[in-house]
Amino acid sequence: MSIQVELCRKSQSECRYPSLKTLLLMLGYECKQLQNIFEGKRKMKSIKFQATLCVLIAAVGILSACGSNKPAADIKPAATTETKQEDKKDTAKPVTISVATNAIGEQAKVLQTIADNFTKENPTIKVEFSAPGKDYENIMKVKMASNDLPDVFSTHGWAKIRYGQYLADLKDQAWVGALDDAIKLAVTDDKGKVYVLPMDQDKSGIAYNADVLEKYNIAVPKTYDQMMQAAETIKTKSGGTVAPFHMGGSDNWPVGQYFDYFATPLYASAATNNSAQLLDGTFDWNNWDKFAQMFADLYKKGYLNKDVLTAKYSDDAKALAEGKTAFLFYGAYVIEEAKKVNPQLKAGFMPIPSIVEGDSPTFVGGEKTTWGVSKDSKNIEAAKKFVAFYAKPENAQLVAVSNALPSGIKGAKVDAGDLSKYYEQYKDVRVLPYFDRVFLPNGMWDVMCKNGQDIIAGGITAKQFSENMKKEYTRLRATVTK
Repeated sequence: MSIQVELCRKSQSECRYPSLKTLLLMLGYECKQLQNIFEGKRKMKSIKFQATLCVLIAAVGILSACGSNKPAADIKPAATTETKQEDKKDTAKPVTISVATNAIGEQAKVLQTIADNFTKENPTIKVEFSAPGKDYENIMKVKMASNDLPDVFSTHGWAKIRYGQYLADLKDQAWVGALDDAIKLAVTDDKGKVYVLPMDQDKSGIAYNADVLEKYNIAVPKTYDQMMQAAETIKTKSGGTVAPFHMGGSDNWPVGQYFDYFATPLYASAATNNSAQLLDGTFDWNNWDKFAQMFADLYKKGYLNKDVLTAKYSDDAKALAEGKTAFLFYGAYVIEEAKKVNPQLKAGFMPIPSIVEGDSPTFVGGEKTTWGVSKDSKNIEAAKKFVAFYAKPENAQLVAVSNALPSGIKGAKVDAGDLSKYYEQYKDVRVLPYFDRVFLPNGMWDVMCKNGQDIIAGGITAKQFSENMKKEYTRLRATVTK
């Protein structure tokens, strides 16, 4: 160390010679070789100094040899630059994970943005992000059948019932302790398994254009009959320029949304209901005739947009923003979409009206935006790391805000803006699960969507709709119980 001090004593800025550690690594060089190396960097001031360096190296070499009692074979050579780089490759081997979500529109963009931020912080993990929209459920069915699920995927309300057997247990993750109590039961079981990360909590009802309701002097309906009366008023007084209800039927799932919303108040939420029969398989599907006809009447009476079979979900948000519709059968997230078209939009949010006399309005809810990890993932640790990134309060908050919903993670504060007053106003309204998640076997969602489209197109009658439901319910239920 005294030699190093001597070299640097005159001026710290002139101390450009190798440290003692570097000299030790260079013991294999002859003095002349060292001289050439140093000359390449800085011309030596004197031959005397070069000789001094050579003597120093020789002395260190002798001391090293004399001071070691171990056999030469035990002395490990210093790692070269190439070796160090190779070690680095081994400890940070690049991997690719596949990620798929059912989210669409702005919500999908938010998830993608967070994924991009993840890869910036984790450059050795490549993310193949997919948001196929309406095709998501069918794609996932094929992947489940072939046991080829993405490393990370959203369960869209089916974490335990449909995807449970395919999901890795996430109970060992640090974020589990931060799960909000209100959503914890929906994503865990009594054995302690944690199926997915819930980034927000669903609480869906009906979005409405407050200016349209005010213009036609319409009070927020509490029953289905009141909502139909409001629809008639809007259609008549607007001369057909405002569609009471707007539905992007070509996207398929908005059609199913109607049935998922209103089947619960019709068959399951009233004091006297058909819940037991739907669960044990004895439900009389002739009772579905009325429901199918209710939907057909929306179009027949001019309450739905005329282009329902060609319109898309994005058209629904646009219609709400432009005052061309009064009601949409979606959660509050559609209002956020609409405000991108019209920031001045005055919108409201209401529960789903009751249908059976004596019943009360309800919301539908449960898990909304989730990430689960495939138990068969070949990159399971990278997949868990990806999910954990979304559990950070700031990221969970971004997701919840995009849906205007409460967060699934404690500490992720969500300001719902104008919608906050509606959440407060309806805080005591019951939140029930989506109808198909509880009462229908896997696969019935598509049946409702397709038959809903067909009855609007005039391809089937209400009776045929019911018959198709019974046939598929019986078939799919049998495959589940086998």
